[in-house]
Amino acid sequence: MKKKINLLIVDDHQIFRDGLKMLLSHFPFIGEMYEASNGREFLDILEGIRPDIVLMDINMPVMGGIEATEKALAENSDLKIIVLTTFHDEEYVDQMLMAGVEGYMLKRSTPEEFETAILRVHSGGNFFSDEILATLSLKLKSYRETEEKASLPEFTEREQNILELLCQGLNNEKISSTIHVSPKTIEKYKSSLFQKTNTNNTVNLVIWAFRNNVVDITDSI
Repeated sequence: MKKKINLLIVDDHQIFRDGLKMLLSHFPFIGEMYEASNGREFLDILEGIRPDIVLMDINMPVMGGIEATEKALAENSDLKIIVLTTFHDEEYVDQMLMAGVEGYMLKRSTPEEFETAILRVHSGGNFFSDEILATLSLKLKSYRETEEKASLPEFTEREQNILELLCQGLNNEKISSTIHVSPKTIEKYKSSLFQKTNTNNTVNLVIWAFRNNVVDITDSI
């Protein structure tokens, strides 16, 4: 039996946390579910447990999700965080993506979306709800119209292929099986992409690719 996925739900509304736990409990791959009512409580809980995935709200008392995410990832860079919020304002999207989250979805997402997001992020990929992609698409369209396009680095055919697959949310193992090279080789190509684009993680690389029109956002993730 595969190891189950342990979650930490960070949200200031008890009713929402209870409802989400009830929904997620129906998924056979979900293990322990922990709770925190604000960012400070979340950071305190992290001292004693290490969840596989964190579902993080943004607007909370005591400490909000953006600050809590930045502090948590500064200490635990491999922590996997999915933003879970009612907001898809571009300011929130930007701040959380730059903080280093692996996914961004709305609280009203369907059970199928929750399942896809959790499994994809747990396996090393990323996930954005359609509404978030729409927000990004409008923002990047505006960016392209108002900003002078910078000189782009040159990618090899293999690097371009891997970049496009990363933008579809695939993890190293799935990319490996798709293009028939080892996961270790994928990591080497990703390191080269990080260096060429001056990014330091997969999510920021994906955003860089969208922003510079290297891939088509409508065909990705």
